Amino acid sequence: MAQAESYLDHLTSCSPCYRDFLQLQADYRQRRTRMILAVAASVLIVVGLATWAMLRLHDQQIARAVVDLRDRSIARGTEPPPSEPPLEIPRSVTQLEIYLPLGSSDGPYDVRITPVHSETPLFSGTGGANLDQGLTVLRVDIGTSLARPGNYLLQLRRPASEWVSFALRIR
Repeated sequence: MAQAESYLDHLTSCSPCYRDFLQLQADYRQRRTRMILAVAASVLIVVGLATWAMLRLHDQQIARAVVDLRDRSIARGTEPPPSEPPLEIPRSVTQLEIYLPLGSSDGPYDVRITPVHSETPLFSGTGGANLDQGLTVLRVDIGTSLARPGNYLLQLRRPASEWVSFALRIR
């Protein structure tokens, strides 16, 4: 401590040394401020990237919906069974994975989504059903983002067969 006192006495009495000391002190503060800003910017970038990745993953999960028809009764024609609650899918769905009723065969299927009291389809397309671990799974790309939330009919058929209808609610 005695050594430091001699330096401090000189520092307080010598203007050029005191000026150098103040410059070193200012440089230190500037480096510390830059370091804090760099750390804060890094944290913001990491948080931004993590948020973007989570939202992207969330969108991908919503983009595909599973519709399970294994326990549903089959109603031929354009009217679904009145006793069953409607199936539900979000508007953002771009791909449906439909588990067909037990005993359904694989191969091509026509799929359409129509308003409840209309024959004009909101969506119409085809997909191929495959056996996957004992389930007949029909995958079809759809676009329901323009649909209004409400009640619709999900209709399926094998080519040249009758439509089978299921109540559907788009959220």
